[in-house]
Amino acid sequence: MRVILFSVALLVAITSAHARVEDNEAGQNPFAIVKRALQRRQQMSLGELSSFVDKRIATAEPQSANWLLMTAELLRQAGDYRAEEYYEKAIEAAPAEPAYELFYADYLRNFRGPLRPLLAEAGRHYCAAIEKLRRRPYGQNPSWAPAVRDRAERGLVALYQEDGIPLAWEEATPGLLAPLLFFSPALRGASSTSDLDEVHDARDFTAEAQFAASAARLNRPLTKDELRGLVRHKQPEETWNRLRLRLDDSSIDLIYAKRRIENAQVTNFFVPDHFNRVELSEIGISVAQVLAVPPFFDVVLSAGVQRFDRRGLVEFLPRVLERVDQAQGEITLSRFFGPDRADLILAYVSQDISPDLAQPPRRDRRIASGRLVYEILRPLASMKNPYGNLFATRGWQLYGGAVDDREHFGVVEVKKRDVLLGTSLRGIGRFDLTLQPTLFTVDVSDDRSQRVSQLRMEGNILFRIVDEEAEPGIPQASFLGLRPAFLHLVAAYKHDSAREGLRAFENDRLGLALETSLFVRGFADLASPGIQWFRGITFLAAFRLANEHFPQLKKDSRIVEVSVSAGF
Repeated sequence: MRVILFSVALLVAITSAHARVEDNEAGQNPFAIVKRALQRRQQMSLGELSSFVDKRIATAEPQSANWLLMTAELLRQAGDYRAEEYYEKAIEAAPAEPAYELFYADYLRNFRGPLRPLLAEAGRHYCAAIEKLRRRPYGQNPSWAPAVRDRAERGLVALYQEDGIPLAWEEATPGLLAPLLFFSPALRGASSTSDLDEVHDARDFTAEAQFAASAARLNRPLTKDELRGLVRHKQPEETWNRLRLRLDDSSIDLIYAKRRIENAQVTNFFVPDHFNRVELSEIGISVAQVLAVPPFFDVVLSAGVQRFDRRGLVEFLPRVLERVDQAQGEITLSRFFGPDRADLILAYVSQDISPDLAQPPRRDRRIASGRLVYEILRPLASMKNPYGNLFATRGWQLYGGAVDDREHFGVVEVKKRDVLLGTSLRGIGRFDLTLQPTLFTVDVSDDRSQRVSQLRMEGNILFRIVDEEAEPGIPQASFLGLRPAFLHLVAAYKHDSAREGLRAFENDRLGLALETSLFVRGFADLASPGIQWFRGITFLAAFRLANEHFPQLKKDSRIVEVSVSAGF
């Protein structure tokens, strides 16, 4: 027994001594410690990593800031919420070193949070990293100081990238002002077989054709020309504007939007190939609150109300105004399971619709949806360690979801359901691969002839022409003050096949898209001794081309989509 106890003690001592040597082999450079933590994870199984970290934590000896940083980084890669504790201990052990603030902020922004960062805490640590550098006398910063400065500035740009253009600021540290009020504008347009944000064009065409052919309208099958006529180019155009107030990890949004869609709606189903414009205006307010409840989960709660005024959806009377009062709520839960991460999103939307008609029929709509995403974030054969990424986790995603949409037209209830499954390999070199089957259905109460069921198989390949992860700091190249974050080329394919209902609208679509993100630097001149305010802005732009072929109808549709926004 004494021999066994002595052997265990010796092993622990050797492990502890090896760890101390390893932590100091790079001198005082914290960046080398982070790199070494990533290398160690590559060399270990998950069980070996957990055992190694537990032995480190069990040591009772006083430890250096770099030792604590190494422990935090290893805990981060294990999905262990204790990482937060050890980042804070590293900062306490070396309060003048800005790099520890940076690494903690990266963790809070990129890995924690329910599909959005723990923004307030991450922002405070980024600003603390910059301010610690600025407080040091000239010439006394370490060799890694420029990397800390650039990465902290870039991290702040990524942190606020969804918010838009800063309009007002508050003091984050004595020398830095952080934004609290933002304006986000967006412009989108398309010539497409569907409206913006809609993907079920074949289901819509089929439902329109079957209703026109029903006993309530023509009471006969549609001709081939009428079916071909239903496949039209809708031309949506939208301006969208949001004013956002940030208060720590909560936000309040005011939204105003206008949309016009040419050829959107069948005017009279007795003449199914004649269409009218739909016009929509929206004003609304929503609130969101992010909560961190480790070691259980991170959660975001959001709710909002909107008023829509729309014209063009009432059959026979396209100029009749409908007022739609909408309320919605959403909860997102995020949790680590070992190094992997799961996100559950549940949402509910309620609409009360009031047409400007005498004695209007009952009109309302209820939409419930759920989506579960499980992302495997561990080293895989063809993919590097996802925990080495700074701007987005890239692992193997498995996901599924469902939408139940019920709308009343008087005594008639229309039920639409979407069920999807998918998988995405993200980070195979410069490529992402995604495959997703989706089942679309429509049921109309008391009318089996209106049943629609369609299966869509789709996939895409994304190639990173400019990879955001390749430049962790501020890119040197710029155009009119804009610096590239990423540039992606996406090739996409989808096939719609009918399971129930008309087969006429079965189709294949093949397309290409260019997607890019550009940003304005966060600060004018951090070397200046004066007060600096954050002014970073992220712009997104996308251009998509596709051809959709309907073999049953011998018809092709060319599709073009364009969008640009500040924030998103």
